[in-house]
Amino acid sequence: MKVLLDENITTKSVPVLEKYGHDVIHVLHRFEAGRSDEDVFQLALQEERALITLNGKDFVVFIPPRTERTLHYGLIWLRGFLVTNKSYENVMDTIGFFLKNKGDSIKNTYYNMRKKGDSYELIQRFPKVIKSFTEF
Repeated sequence: MKVLLDENITTKSVPVLEKYGHDVIHVLHRFEAGRSDEDVFQLALQEERALITLNGKDFVVFIPPRTERTLHYGLIWLRGFLVTNKSYENVMDTIGFFLKNKGDSIKNTYYNMRKKGDSYELIQRFPKVIKSFTEF
């Protein structure tokens, strides 16, 4: 899976994701610090990469349901917790394993990652997953 890490994700995360077989670049490998969110999103589109960021509120405006855009390669928003020097490896291990299992099915989806007890969970936010059941 091709992945782009936003500027607010430590570059130390690159080798953690690579050990799961992902092709990972950091925004700072392509741009100087402070590049616009739109430029970062366009880079993800051009290189067909899923984007991982701490400031997802700045990127959700570029994807459905907030826009008519028909294609993007996935967004993972680390939301509601800090990624520290102690936690980044566990966070990226969770994401690396998740992406290895999901593969290209993350295309055109967006996920929130949140802390759950001592671990982390990824929740699909768009498109909404509708669960159905059959009454007996």
